[in-house]
Amino acid sequence: MAEMTRGERTVQLFAKIISNPDKRFTVSELMTLFEIPEGERRNVQRDMRFLSEMDGGRYISVENEGRTAIYRSALRNAERLLFPNFENTMLHFVFLKRIANIYPATSEIITQLLERIENSLPSREQKSLRQLGEGLNSKILFMGTPPTFEEDASDKIRVILQAIHDHRKIEVTYMTEDADKQSTRIPLMIIIYEDELYVGCESEKVEGATYTLKFRRIKNVKLSKESFVENPKILDKLRRQVASGAAFMSGQEPKIEDVEIEFESRARLYLQENPFNRSMRISKAKDGKITVNMKAEINQLLFNWVVSFSNIARVVKPVSLRKRLKEYAEYLTEIYKQ
Repeated sequence: MAEMTRGERTVQLFAKIISNPDKRFTVSELMTLFEIPEGERRNVQRDMRFLSEMDGGRYISVENEGRTAIYRSALRNAERLLFPNFENTMLHFVFLKRIANIYPATSEIITQLLERIENSLPSREQKSLRQLGEGLNSKILFMGTPPTFEEDASDKIRVILQAIHDHRKIEVTYMTEDADKQSTRIPLMIIIYEDELYVGCESEKVEGATYTLKFRRIKNVKLSKESFVENPKILDKLRRQVASGAAFMSGQEPKIEDVEIEFESRARLYLQENPFNRSMRISKAKDGKITVNMKAEINQLLFNWVVSFSNIARVVKPVSLRKRLKEYAEYLTEIYKQ
């Protein structure tokens, strides 16, 4: 399974238990179901503790058998909550609520969309979905500052969301450094990254390739008469590119490598609070220094991150990153030698 954010993981864990009222789950079983690596065990334990304490244990109960915690649905008649793709519905429901909160221009249209989702369900499920969404929504945050917005952003979002839902292409007028360009795009998802919104797209020219459009650069967008067939493999590829940062640097499939960097020990707290990605691990090194190990694509995003620590960091591997840094240092020495 593609790597999940904490918010996604929390919703998926919650939905798995609620939608299986006759089953009992341990943390180990849940980690196996979602292919969560062993290194995330403490995080999953923390997530389950939060979920079992939410509203005084109203939704998920916990029992201890020896030293093992057993989790199960605490909802009476929970089997009445079942409907197709319950986990994805919960995930999308909470995600849309967060979008409405952090992106003011879309608030009205997404609130209307959420109302339609609720109104399309039986009354019992309407009430349950609303309560569960509100409980989780307060605990799931998207990092970064709220994006800036335009007055017509709501209309653009509405068109793109409709295109994604209906598998329709969009006709876009897009601003570039040279001139505005008009083209047809295949929209797959809307992405929040740092302080920007992006539209993740599938390439029409290169089979299997993906790329992103910065939302603020879209001048006009409308539905095309053309439809497209959604490919789950390409969606999963785009998710991986978003997780690694490659989606915002190029349209190429990321090649993940082992990275090792030695830092001065004074950087430990900052690195712990601001990891480059979820695979990053910090350990002690010789001479009072620390070593950072992680798996990442050797792209411009990583290069810029390392350069920002240039006075306190030394790349041990891979060789390709060391070479790029050496060439950059020689370039700086040349232009500033006077």
